[in-house]
Amino acid sequence: MSRVQVIRPEGVMPASSDVRVLLVLDPASPPMIGGGDGWTQANVTVDRGGMDALTIAALQRTDVVIAEVDPANAAALASFEAFAREQAGLRPVIAAVRDLTVATTRLVLRAGAADVLPLRFSATELAVAMASAASLDPVAPVSRPTKRGKIVALVGAIGGCGTTSIAVQSGIAWAATARVCLIDLDIQFGNAALYLDMRSDLTLADVLDADARLDVDLLRTIAQTHASGLNVIASPSEILPLDTLSPERIDKMLAMATQAYDVVLVDLPGAWTTWSMRVVEVADLTLMMTSLTVPGIHQARRQSEIIAANGFSERLRVVVNRVAQPMFGKVKLGETEALLGRRIDHTIANDYPTVSAAIDAGKAFGAVKSKSRVEKDVRAMVGELTTLLQAGPAA
Repeated sequence: MSRVQVIRPEGVMPASSDVRVLLVLDPASPPMIGGGDGWTQANVTVDRGGMDALTIAALQRTDVVIAEVDPANAAALASFEAFAREQAGLRPVIAAVRDLTVATTRLVLRAGAADVLPLRFSATELAVAMASAASLDPVAPVSRPTKRGKIVALVGAIGGCGTTSIAVQSGIAWAATARVCLIDLDIQFGNAALYLDMRSDLTLADVLDADARLDVDLLRTIAQTHASGLNVIASPSEILPLDTLSPERIDKMLAMATQAYDVVLVDLPGAWTTWSMRVVEVADLTLMMTSLTVPGIHQARRQSEIIAANGFSERLRVVVNRVAQPMFGKVKLGETEALLGRRIDHTIANDYPTVSAAIDAGKAFGAVKSKSRVEKDVRAMVGELTTLLQAGPAA
C-alpha cells in the first residue's frame, strides 16, 4: 500500500506538530493535493487503498483519520459507520465529502463522524482539522462541553458607524485566547464574512433550513474558520425578510452556539424586531456602536432608551467609534456623555487607512499596521469585556 507525504501551508500549523493524520481517499477519486506551491511536509499521510484496506500497523501510527465517503452510496456510508464505530475511543474519524451540503453533513455525522470536511478542502481547513485532532483525547470518547459560552450582541445606533468592522476585529482579537464564533444576523445587508475575505456555500440560511435537525455538530460544520481561528456563520447570500427569524429560532441557535464556543458574537441588524430584542435579552453584554456626531449621539440615546425600557440597560456598553485622538492628553467626553445621558464605556480611534486596508484584505488591524492605535483600542476593549464576562452577571 503506497503512501506519500501530503502538504500544508507554512504558518497555518507548526511543522513540529505531533498529530499524525491519515487521509484515506477513494482510489478512483481525482488528485486533490499536490506540491510545488510552497508547501512543506507535515505529519499527514495519504492512503488511496480505502478504509477496508487499512492495516492495523497503519492505524497504530495514526492519531486521527480523515476518510472520504460518499453519503449517497448506502454501502459506502455503512462501511464508514462501521469503521467509525471500530475506532471509537481510539482515534477520531473525520469524514471528507464531495459537494458537501447540510443534508449530507447530517448523514455522516449520524454515521459517527467526529467532524466533516468538504472535498476539496482548503489548506486552512485541513490545518484546523489537524489542530482540532490535537485537542482530542485518543484513548477516551470526546465529551460535550458543559460550560455555557458567553453571548455578546453588537448593534449600531446609526448606519455606517462601523459595527461590523469592530465585530470582526473584536472576534479576531478574542480568537487568540478563546473559541469564538461570529454570527451575522443582519439577514438583509450582512457583510461580516466579506470583511474577512471569506466566501462560503454554507451560511445562516443553512442554519435556518436545518430547523429541527440543528445540533451542535451541524452548527460547527456550517461555521467557516478564518485564518485567525475566528469561526463565522455568514449572513445569507440572498436577502431574506426580517420575519424569517423568530425568538424561538434565536433561542435554539444560541443554545447550540454557546455549547460549541466560549464567546458568541452576534452582529445585529439596524432594525428592531422581536427576535433582535430577544438576542439582547439573552446576551451577557450588548455593545452599542455609535459615532461622535450629533446624529450618532442622538440615535444612541434613543436606542439606549429602548433597551432600558425593556430592562436590559445594566448589560449595555456604549462604544464610540472613529474618535479623533488629540496630540496630547485624553479625549474629553463629558459634554457628549451629558447629551447621551449615560457613560461612554469604550472609544475606538479613527484610522481610516488601516481599517479600510484590513477590510479589503480580510486581516486583523495589526497585520496591516503593527501597533496601530485602533488595534490597541480594540484589544483593550476585548480585555475589559473578557474581565466583565468572567465576573458574571453581578458585573
